Amino acid sequence: MGIVKVSVWGLGNHSKNRILPILSKTNGIELLGVCSRNIDSVKEIANHWNCYGWKNPKEMLNCSELDVVYIATPISTHFALAKQAIEAGKHVWVEKPLTCSYADTQALVALAKKNDKVLTETFMHLYHPQFQSVKNFIGSTKVHSIICRFGIPALDIPGFRNNPDLCGGAFWDVASYTVSTLLSLLPNQQVEIVFSEILTKKGLKVDNEGRALLRFSQGVTAYLEWSVGVSYKNEIDLWGVDSSFFTEKIFSKPKDYQPCYKIRDLYGNERIEYGIKTEQFMEMFDNFVEMINDKEKIIKERESILQRAKLMHDIVNY
Repeated sequence: MGIVKVSVWGLGNHSKNRILPILSKTNGIELLGVCSRNIDSVKEIANHWNCYGWKNPKEMLNCSELDVVYIATPISTHFALAKQAIEAGKHVWVEKPLTCSYADTQALVALAKKNDKVLTETFMHLYHPQFQSVKNFIGSTKVHSIICRFGIPALDIPGFRNNPDLCGGAFWDVASYTVSTLLSLLPNQQVEIVFSEILTKKGLKVDNEGRALLRFSQGVTAYLEWSVGVSYKNEIDLWGVDSSFFTEKIFSKPKDYQPCYKIRDLYGNERIEYGIKTEQFMEMFDNFVEMINDKEKIIKERESILQRAKLMHDIVNY
């Protein structure tokens, strides 16, 4: 496949401010169109990006030029929309998490496999060089434990995130980053949930915080903590047998962010190293484009999606 032609389904602020500008600049991708029920947004954005604008999803899915549908709608809609797109013969890139149901995720992965289509979950941080630096540290020492924390202030306009019917809440929106991180850093291992709690503050309709303690089969213990309505925290801390490693903004990153790594030796002597500045969404899209022609990557992504969904399911049902 040459240039991959993509349409974005869902035009919230995230799509407008981050996804569309980056898709339009990524080599190997053409922003073919956008789709939304909001006709005013469709007209405005289609005119701005000089692309197709669809209000009717069927018209978008019937477009023979279209290769990939990027789904950027509330979590609860992902299953139905991804199913439609796959059945229409399109590859599908979906905002994380893919669904909030392990059974639905299994069904979508099976459908993508049956139709020989790419299905991805957009955990963009997994493709940034900062994440590779964390993996390199794990490869260089025996890791004792890992701590992942991700917490954000309450959003002024939370949208679906405060609606339980749309899979709102901190667990799906925030904890999913920490789960994806641990499974990517410690692949091919059994995971035991030692402890888990998901809490809802009085007066709220959705959960706002939680934590989980996991033990991996090769001996690493991991502590995950997440929250909405707190001061911002976005970090990973690795404690090794002979050294330790800490870095911030491991999940979400501002534009032009340069990672900083705090590395301590056996005796606690600290040195600072700096990583590469790059746009993690662009790195992710580059990988997704390559995946279309790479069977091994397609299979690996399907397996990763299922592993993440299974662990999220187990944490919820602990």
